[in-house]
Amino acid sequence: MKSIFLAKYRLLIQIVATLLTNIHLPNFLKGTIYRGKFKKICVPGLNCYSCPAAAGSCPIGAYQAVVGSSKFKFSYYISGFLIFVGVVLGRVVCGFLCPFGFFQEILHKIPTKKFSTEKLKILTYLKYIILLVAVIILPVFLTNKLGMGNPYFCKYICPAGVLEGAIPLSLVDSSIRASLGSLFNLKLTILIISIVLSIIFFRPFCKWICPLGAFYALFNKISLFKIIFDKSKCISCKKCKKACKMDVDVRKDQNHTECIRCGMCIKACPTCALKYEFGLDKTKEIKGEKNEK
Repeated sequence: MKSIFLAKYRLLIQIVATLLTNIHLPNFLKGTIYRGKFKKICVPGLNCYSCPAAAGSCPIGAYQAVVGSSKFKFSYYISGFLIFVGVVLGRVVCGFLCPFGFFQEILHKIPTKKFSTEKLKILTYLKYIILLVAVIILPVFLTNKLGMGNPYFCKYICPAGVLEGAIPLSLVDSSIRASLGSLFNLKLTILIISIVLSIIFFRPFCKWICPLGAFYALFNKISLFKIIFDKSKCISCKKCKKACKMDVDVRKDQNHTECIRCGMCIKACPTCALKYEFGLDKTKEIKGEKNEK
């Protein structure tokens, strides 16, 4: 029943998570960014540091700020934070806690013709390339005379920065509006493309571009929060596969790197063969396999 509850009320959890991540809402009217002590703490999802309401730092932005520093040293805090969240939750962060993922899902609810991304699975590997190249390699090796590297993903790719930071700040501050140039236009174009694609495809940025999702995906197979499949209850109706918008057949692989643990498969299953599980105990999964035999 807990699994059904989580899956059923995921939208509410997403709303609460987004509000908590951006709790300083009055700052939108002031045109200022919260810079308090909690801003030093990373949030688990993709949420721009420059968002006026942001309560914490984006882990990708924070990581790039460290690796691009002239006094570069390995960021134990940020790396440790990401690994900890990955081991405990995996891509549950994408499905429940990420504000930009939630934004894409809201866009996808706009009534229009929808398209499947199943034949575009090869594009899912792009986010790993972006993680490796734009987030890690370029900020370290492409530096200026002072030894400073650019946060390449945040600066040139991430549409969340324009949506959450540049646009709301420029609407309030005329000096920021006057300083907007070609880089803003580039990022705005990426944002517009992301919005259009999100309307017709389910979470395209998460599937193809997001380096944070790519990082958490590496831990999906070992994360403590997972989905358990009881084969003895399965009637092979394939409703779970039809319900999955991340192109995953959860019956074959409950720990697939593209699974964001959204619970659509759990809600669709008529026999409760799928459920959330937290911890290392896999006895229920083993029991299901034995019963099938």
